[in-house]
Amino acid sequence: MFHRRTNHSYKDNELITGDALAVSLGVSAAAISKAKRFGRIDTFENSRGKEYYHSVVSVQQFLANKDRSHVTTPTRAQKAVGMDSMAAMGVAHIAGAENPNSSSAPIATKAIVERIDYGKILEEKQDLELSKSEKEYHLSRLARMKADEMEGRLVDKQLCFQQAYQLGIAIQDKVMTIYSRLSPEIVGEFRDVMTKTEIPNEKILLVIEGMEHAVGEKIRKACIVSLRDLSEKTKENILSK
Repeated sequence: MFHRRTNHSYKDNELITGDALAVSLGVSAAAISKAKRFGRIDTFENSRGKEYYHSVVSVQQFLANKDRSHVTTPTRAQKAVGMDSMAAMGVAHIAGAENPNSSSAPIATKAIVERIDYGKILEEKQDLELSKSEKEYHLSRLARMKADEMEGRLVDKQLCFQQAYQLGIAIQDKVMTIYSRLSPEIVGEFRDVMTKTEIPNEKILLVIEGMEHAVGEKIRKACIVSLRDLSEKTKENILSK
């Protein structure tokens, strides 16, 4: 909309040309003309009857009313810093990203004619665009995880914990019963050796008396130490000695 001098109170030093506005935004003059043609930014008559843009309000109008979902190419300012089309699309939802060289975002203000806080509109639209971007990212992440699950590359973490716990209990039970099986076998082997050397049976019985329990306790304690060492392993040193 073109506002006549009688309909606004902006001073001439607040108004700028289309070329100056394009430089401020880091876009081409054609982009400014297009925005004006489609009614996305207002123009204001100065004291000499010339049509100008506002140095703050027009910047904010351009940023607030820009359709960021259709960004496909970098602006002049983005090209100047080496950004390509993919990079431009990646930051399209960020208001002010059109001009990477700009050190500060346009300040919030109200247009005296329209009584509209373009700074607030810009902030709300940027938050909405950011929310949409985050939503799309998480939906994409969920879809990827679902595909991984269907292809067998992703498993339920809680189920893994349960199975690992059950496996650990089974291993512990197996290890802690080793002594009750090995102790009689070791003592039996020892008895056979002594018998073959023709040691009298009463001496053999005297020697091995209580040996089965003693041997079993040594095996059991060794198993406990081994299990404790394994339980203290981390994923970084699980395979180390």
